[in-house]
Amino acid sequence: RIPLWDPDRFLERWLPVFGRFFTVKGLLLWTGILLAGLWAVGGHIGDLARQAAGVLNPKNLPLLYAALVIVKVFHEMAHAFACKQFGMRAGTGGEVHRMGVTLLVFAPLPYVEASSAWALRSKWQRIVVGAAGMLVELAIAAIAGILWIRTAEGTTVHAIAYNVMFVASVSTLLFNGNP
Repeated sequence: RIPLWDPDRFLERWLPVFGRFFTVKGLLLWTGILLAGLWAVGGHIGDLARQAAGVLNPKNLPLLYAALVIVKVFHEMAHAFACKQFGMRAGTGGEVHRMGVTLLVFAPLPYVEASSAWALRSKWQRIVVGAAGMLVELAIAAIAGILWIRTAEGTTVHAIAYNVMFVASVSTLLFNGNP
């Protein structure tokens, strides 16, 4: 792990905006986004499967890796914001002082140190901090799915949306959702 940045002040500054996602209203918004994404993509299962055959094509790998890094930044920031939100509510502070790059399967990817979540008394809050990355990734996948459906095949935006959707759904469920 290579620490690069102390995000704590950034988190405090933006907590009034992004902390709202870790409320009942945020859960309802997340559910709505997921349902909209599933509805949009649901009728295009054949297209999804056909395009999945080329996801590991060497020409697609740079887009796939870029999508992975961008999605993982949001994933890690979700852990950090959840930790900060619940820590502030509980009075434990939810401090997050390290964010950087780690090597995962020889690929540099972002990480955040959110171990202050263990100071939270509520197990449900600790669960949400742990699951926040997956929850955000699934919302990103739903939004990317809607964008994928609404763009023309063969365009760069269509390809980026597919890669983001693939990374934020399949990979998060396989790697993060797998106990």
